[in-house]
Amino acid sequence: MVPLFFAYRYNFYYISKELTQQENKRPCFFFAPRYNPKYLTLSQFELIRKNRKHRMKKTSFIALLALLSATAQAEENTTGSKPSEYIAPEITVSGKKGDLLRQLTNNQTRVLNPSQMSVYRTINLMPSINQQSVDPYGLADIVNYHEAFRFRGVEATAGGVPGSTVNVERLPVTGRPGGGVNIYDLENFGNINIYSGVMPANIGLGLTDVGGKIDMQIRRPEERFGVLVKESAGSNSFNRTYVRVDTGNLGGGVKSFVSASTGYADKWKGSGSSNRNNVMFGLTTPFSDKVKLETFVTYSKGSIHAYRPFTYTELGTLDIYKVDYGTDLTKNDYFGFNRNEFEDWMVMANLEIKTGENSKLNIKPYYWSDKGYYLETVSGLKIPGNNNFSGVKRWDIDHDLKGILAEYATKIGKADLDLGYLYHEQERPGPPTSQKLYKVSGGSLVFDSWYILSNPSSHVLHTAFAETRYKLDDWKVEGGLKYVNYTLPSILTYNTNGIGDVSYQDALAAATVNSTKSAPETKTFRRLFPDLTITRSIGNDASAHFSFGENYVTHVDIYPYYIAQSMLSSQAFYGKSFQPLWDERRMEISQNFELGAKLHGRNWSISPTVYYDLHHNKQAVLFDSVLNAYYPMNNADARAYGVELEAEARPSESLKCYGSFSWNQFHFTQDVRSDAPGNPPIGIKGEQVPDAPEFLAKGMISWKTGNLTISPIVRYTSVRYGDVLHQQKIDGATVFDLDLTWSKAMLGFRNVDCSLTFMNLFDKRYVSLISTSDYKTMNSTYYPGAPFTVVASVAVHY
Repeated sequence: MVPLFFAYRYNFYYISKELTQQENKRPCFFFAPRYNPKYLTLSQFELIRKNRKHRMKKTSFIALLALLSATAQAEENTTGSKPSEYIAPEITVSGKKGDLLRQLTNNQTRVLNPSQMSVYRTINLMPSINQQSVDPYGLADIVNYHEAFRFRGVEATAGGVPGSTVNVERLPVTGRPGGGVNIYDLENFGNINIYSGVMPANIGLGLTDVGGKIDMQIRRPEERFGVLVKESAGSNSFNRTYVRVDTGNLGGGVKSFVSASTGYADKWKGSGSSNRNNVMFGLTTPFSDKVKLETFVTYSKGSIHAYRPFTYTELGTLDIYKVDYGTDLTKNDYFGFNRNEFEDWMVMANLEIKTGENSKLNIKPYYWSDKGYYLETVSGLKIPGNNNFSGVKRWDIDHDLKGILAEYATKIGKADLDLGYLYHEQERPGPPTSQKLYKVSGGSLVFDSWYILSNPSSHVLHTAFAETRYKLDDWKVEGGLKYVNYTLPSILTYNTNGIGDVSYQDALAAATVNSTKSAPETKTFRRLFPDLTITRSIGNDASAHFSFGENYVTHVDIYPYYIAQSMLSSQAFYGKSFQPLWDERRMEISQNFELGAKLHGRNWSISPTVYYDLHHNKQAVLFDSVLNAYYPMNNADARAYGVELEAEARPSESLKCYGSFSWNQFHFTQDVRSDAPGNPPIGIKGEQVPDAPEFLAKGMISWKTGNLTISPIVRYTSVRYGDVLHQQKIDGATVFDLDLTWSKAMLGFRNVDCSLTFMNLFDKRYVSLISTSDYKTMNSTYYPGAPFTVVASVAVHY
């Protein structure tokens, strides 16, 4: 371990020293500093990048050889000794359909996401979950400022939803736009629960739960002292160091852990890179047998260069596996002008008070701060005084969220009862509060104008819930109610004529309100959401369940669309003021019905599910040929139905097979009326929604021979469309992965794990991410799938 650890430490320090000479900053020993192309000339940057890539490959390779050599020698020297068996703590990924629990256990989450920095990549074997990647390591998988991710065809965060599908300990402490979801190291989490469709009232808390929810549970401090050191290296100069130290019991039951990681990877095409530094701390403090306080703090700082999107026409005219943002600092499409940088803090606590033998009170306050910006090339914008602006847009993000969850759980007779209340307040964006436009001149960004300037305001959510579970003989009933009171923020839009490149606060002080483009009145939604699940056990080897529940989401992208369209010559909004459009916003409601079963034998299990969902006030971004404009409509009905099948078998102790299949239909049940004169229809009835494949099939086999586990993986995605009218067809694709993991307790360590993962094994070329409501172009854009990628990692548990 020593050669590998210090080789990487030397590598990070050497690069830090070289880059520091450019940035005139003090080097950091543990974290590789983030470069900023803004301060480097093109020749300087390219020289550093090439030198860094060469040294990284050489150092990583030598370090890995050194470790493997030391490992082999140590194993040879310790022949005959039998160190105690150690099973490393690992994430459990589970899919919950009503009362059914389906699991992918053991080492499979690392196999599915070797970088351990993207929660979405760890769950993409589950049925009806469509997760695509342009970045093999998961950090740059962002379109329309959100992750491209769907439950049963539903993209939960589409439409500018200022939240995410991921909760931590059931708290909504992740968000988009901004740094958001990928601020956590997955090694610090004990399990991940995935809920699709129907979910209990005490699950899915936050600004949205339509489609489904992912809940991550933090891995608590260990009872005994321990150290985990993990080193990873791979294609495109990927390298990551992760260290976690658990103190064990410090006396009186006080335990803690601290972890730190640093990760870096070049883009697999073009210029640019991604890197992220992370620290997490956890502390458990019992005050008595009945009172315990848990505290968790996460800090993350990252810099990510984006991949260039392509129009549908460009898919047939350009080599999307070679073309990317350019390297000419004097042009708009320079890669350094297409990146995002964010710094995040998350603090949460859990005060647990046992109020009786079968009851307890949990109080969970939380706070999340997200600061940073997006830079992106724009073209063809119409702004005052310029009918065809081309340049660079900067979107500054500075928002916080805070809240508290109080929950009381008790037992009344044979029934378990869970009562709770959530207060959540989240600052904008979204929608955006400030965006600036810049022109490129002589390799520098020169301020042109403000694109959006609006007031700071917040989303406010009050949620009360009650959930009960009752079991009698072979029957189990679970049901509840969730009351949601959600207030959209007021929006004041400002005139920015004559305001220069000043700070946000200074701009607000100098600006005047544009009443036509403002919505000074808030919009509040109030509604009850029920859920019910009835499960019947059939003997010892089967069960069946029926579930019903309602979910919700509210879209806010009408605001940036309104601002953009108000500057165009189209009549999309007929000169309407913004307040009526804000008042017309409706909460999209889904009514979910599900029937499923689980059958299992001694070494196999199978879980079929049939679902039927109705969506009301469904939003779609449509093209109106009469108005020659794109805009979001929020007045349609849609229907989803499908079949899911999961199966698992263990033919022997050394062989495990898992597979999933899903058939998903999700389409509008009506044509949508245009805002054009006469309200002509737009023919979308019965057409599958964009980016929703009809068929998904996935499989994985794990075969263990001695200390080696061999795991091939396959994923099939059927045809998708980039537009609701099905004029932009994207072919299906089958992608293969392979993982080799060697694991053994040795050298006095509790365990040593060495793995080699091959992603996209046969280098399949295909379209992966689709952005169907992109603010940059008002049109669908497309990204290539990540090519063949190799990742090697070594983890030592002490």
